[in-house]
Amino acid sequence: MFKRVIVGSVLAAGLVAAAPAGAATSPTAQASGVDAPPPLPSLVQTRLTRVENALERLTEDVDEVNGVHGLVTAKVVRRQLAAAWRGARYYITHPPAPPADDARVHSARNGVRVRDLAPKVRAKITQDEDDAAVIADPVTTAMAVFDEFHNVASTGIELTDGARVPVLDAINKTVFLTLDRRDKAIADVRTLVPPVPPEAEDASAASVRAKAAQDDDALTFDVTMPGLTLFLDDEIQHIDGLKSDATDLRPGGSRLLTKARAQIARTKAQINVNWPPEIED
Repeated sequence: MFKRVIVGSVLAAGLVAAAPAGAATSPTAQASGVDAPPPLPSLVQTRLTRVENALERLTEDVDEVNGVHGLVTAKVVRRQLAAAWRGARYYITHPPAPPADDARVHSARNGVRVRDLAPKVRAKITQDEDDAAVIADPVTTAMAVFDEFHNVASTGIELTDGARVPVLDAINKTVFLTLDRRDKAIADVRTLVPPVPPEAEDASAASVRAKAAQDDDALTFDVTMPGLTLFLDDEIQHIDGLKSDATDLRPGGSRLLTKARAQIARTKAQINVNWPPEIED
């Protein structure tokens, strides 16, 4: 079964976002040496798994020019991706209750201890009641869905090279639903967890953000959201490169890429307005 790897992507993006401008450390280097990420809540993980499975089938449908099956598969991608964000949004507004014992709360590191779960649930995760494994916190879970938004958008962008109608129409619908859903998800985060206003930050804000990036207990949307621009820049570069070297890009695919690029650029501008990147003095 598919398991979303968080640390090497969106969490690393959060680390980079909080680092001083001009730092040379890459996301991969930042994430190296970090322990395996905690599992996502099943409300989100199962839906991400279905997205990944359907996305693999959609790629095969494009390669095999299977238009009928491609329409069905693309619909699964769209529905399950939307469901994944609904699950993440629910988890943000209904976070798991922490254990009563303060020491256990601290050691759980912003998650839920396996030993605090019901016996049947615990048995699925570990045979050791003293295991310190945790379920991912709401911020980490939301970032995993943003990771999948990027994955679906990037795959859809790439599949335009070689796609024919009617699959091209399905890809067009899937790409723009993904971009629209991501924009809505960003708006949800802004509403549910408003970013800290610049005027509310004191002189030590930069050091606090840098510390938060290295401390799982302090992981916040203010730390992780600026890192999403790494995904957006990658998508824009992907589009520019594809329009330059694609060998089987239809006119409809070219129009898709032009419109998608404009929307991605607008999304990046919105993130920079609401979660400005750190600027080195």
